[in-house]
Amino acid sequence: MHNKGNQIDVIIVGAGLSGLAAARTLRKNGKTVTVLEAQSRVGGRILSTSIKGSIFDLGAQWVSPHQHRIQTLIKEFGLTTTSTYKEGTSLYALLGKKKRGLGKKPPFSRLSLLDITSIEYAVKNLLENIEPTKPWESPLGQKLDSLTMETWLKKKMFTKYGKAFYRQVYEEGLCGRLSEVSVLDLIWSIKSTGSFDQYLSAEEEWITNGAQEIPNRIAEELGDTVLLDSKVLRIDWDDTEVKVYTEQGVWFSKKVILAIPPTLTNRIVYHPPLPSSRDQLCQRVWQGSVIKCVMVYETPFWRIRGESGIAFHDDGPVKATIDSSNPSRTEGILIAFVTGEEARRLGELSKEERKMEVLNCISYLFGHEGLNPKGYFDKDWSADPWARGGYAGHFPPGVLSQFGQALTKPIGPIHWAGSETATEWRLYMEGALEAGERAALEVIRKLT
Repeated sequence: MHNKGNQIDVIIVGAGLSGLAAARTLRKNGKTVTVLEAQSRVGGRILSTSIKGSIFDLGAQWVSPHQHRIQTLIKEFGLTTTSTYKEGTSLYALLGKKKRGLGKKPPFSRLSLLDITSIEYAVKNLLENIEPTKPWESPLGQKLDSLTMETWLKKKMFTKYGKAFYRQVYEEGLCGRLSEVSVLDLIWSIKSTGSFDQYLSAEEEWITNGAQEIPNRIAEELGDTVLLDSKVLRIDWDDTEVKVYTEQGVWFSKKVILAIPPTLTNRIVYHPPLPSSRDQLCQRVWQGSVIKCVMVYETPFWRIRGESGIAFHDDGPVKATIDSSNPSRTEGILIAFVTGEEARRLGELSKEERKMEVLNCISYLFGHEGLNPKGYFDKDWSADPWARGGYAGHFPPGVLSQFGQALTKPIGPIHWAGSETATEWRLYMEGALEAGERAALEVIRKLT
C-alpha cells in the first residue's frame, strides 16, 4: 500500500499514555495524526482488569496530588481517586527479623533512624546541585554518573538496618540491584518530581476506576486515528518525509514521534540508520524485572488486626506489599511486588508454582489468612513482549554523561517521547504525559 492516501502530518508510534498525550496535543493544535499501536489495546504499561465488579491494576497505578497533568485528566473524565491506606502498623521484615512500626518512621534504633535521616539530607543536598533537564551538565553530573547507588549508599550509611531499609526500598523501585544503576540516574528521577517531599508523595492515591480509564478515554476522543495491532517494522526518513511501514501498509508523514520504551525503539529498522549515539544509548538501557501480584480476600483481614497492609521484605520473592482495597466494597485487595532476580526466577515457574511461592511469602508476612485468597492474579512485565522489563528504563554508570543528549534530541523528523524522556515526574504516568506534550510541541514548532 504505497498510495499517498495515508498521508498525515504526524505519525505516533505507541498508544501508551505518552503517545496518546502527544496525539491529543497535536490534534488540539490542528495537526492530523495517526497512532500506530502494536498491541490490541491502548495503555502500554498501564493495564487494569475487572473481576466481578472489582477493578484493580496490574500495571502503573498510583498518582500524587502534585501531578497536575494526570490530576487534570482525572477531573476532566469524571474519575475518582482513593487515598492509599496507611492506618495501623507497617511491617519491616529485614535482616531475618520482623518489626512493626506505626507512622512514617521505621521501628529501628535511634542510631539507625539518624542514619536514615542523614541519607535523606544527603539526597536533598544533591538535588540542589542537579540541573533538572540535562543533569549530566550539572557540576556534579560526571561524578555522580561514575558511581553506582550501591557504592554511594555504602559510603553514606553506617548502620545495618539503615542500609537494609534503603537498599530494599530503592531496589524494589528500580526492579533491580543498586549496583546496576548510576547515582545520577536515580537522583535525576527524584529531582524531576520537584522535591524530595513530593517524591515521597508518589503513592499517595490511586485511580478508583482503574488507571486504564485514562488512556481509554483519550483513545475514545481520538477515534479511528488510533490503529491497534499495527506493529511498526521500518521507518524510512529524510528531511522532507517519513515513511512508516507496518504489516498493513505504509504511512507517510512529515514527522514521527516514537513514544515507546528506548529499548523497543531499537527493534525498528531505520533507513538511513540512526546516529550511533542514539543506538548506543538504547543498547545500555536496562528495564529491570517485575511481577505485580494481586490477591483478593473476602475481607481486608490485616486491617481488622490494626495493620496497614504495607510491608517491606528483603528475603524471598515478595519485596513489598500495599493495600489497594476499594472502600466501597467489602473484599480486601493486597498488592505484592516481586522484582529483580526473584522476578526472573519466578518467571521461569508455572503459574501455580509462582502463585504458591508468592502466597507462602504473604503468609510469612501476614499470617495463615494470606494463603487463601478468593482470587489471585499477576502480570510478569518482563515476559510482556511490549514491555520486557520493570516499571521503566534506567541507566548504569557512564551512560547519561556520555549519551544523555541522545535521549530526547530529535533526529531529522524523528522525535522521542515516553516516560524515560520526561523531565517532570520522570518514569511516572505524569512523566509520560509531560514527555508526550513536549514532543508534540517540538513537532508543532517545526511544522509552523
